[in-house]
Amino acid sequence: METLRVVFVATNPNTPIGGHGGGGGGNRQPGPVRRAQGIGSDAVTLRVAKPVETTSTPVDRVSLPGVLLDAQPLASGSFDQIGLPFGGEPDGVSTGSGSGGGVGTGNGTGIGSGSGPGIGPGSGGGAGGGIYRPGGGVSPPRVIHQVKPTYTSAALLEKIQGTVVMELVVSRDGRPTQIRVVRSLDPSGLDGQATLAVSQWHFEPGRLAGNPVDVLVTVAMDFWIQ
Repeated sequence: METLRVVFVATNPNTPIGGHGGGGGGNRQPGPVRRAQGIGSDAVTLRVAKPVETTSTPVDRVSLPGVLLDAQPLASGSFDQIGLPFGGEPDGVSTGSGSGGGVGTGNGTGIGSGSGPGIGPGSGGGAGGGIYRPGGGVSPPRVIHQVKPTYTSAALLEKIQGTVVMELVVSRDGRPTQIRVVRSLDPSGLDGQATLAVSQWHFEPGRLAGNPVDVLVTVAMDFWIQ
């Protein structure tokens, strides 16, 4: 028996996941990454002439020489030094062994071992492990090929009806990965049929700024007997 309908919805934003994007690399420098420093503000040094000493005997008013000012800012604290926001070496010039002008071991302008302008081990412009949710500039994946699940003989005999809810990650190449059942209907039968069916689906991947990204979604499959 085929399902009457298949519902594809975005995941609950309160569901914890591994992150949103990733980081970047350095300038192929072998030394340890230094600590980030911003533009500083240093004190100035003034040189002032000493006043002429006077005696206790009443004399004409003594004219003091004018104050000599030679104020110059110190040489340091005049530029930003990119590096790790926390930790890192207090001196040195290395921003990491990666590439792309960032900080770390990855590739790109971000910070960390990932790729892109973000922070962390993922990819893209966020921070974390590289899995997005639909919304906030991330378009949801779109189903372009689906396989419908079938009833098991035992489920038909027992007249089991209802919904199997699954959570999965649609990868940037449109494949469903990391499939897991979050609301079970029939652990010994229909849950497996739903997982098997959705594993054969194909998607147009979700996108961020035009680039395909991994997106976490929820798929609900309804089983009804006519």
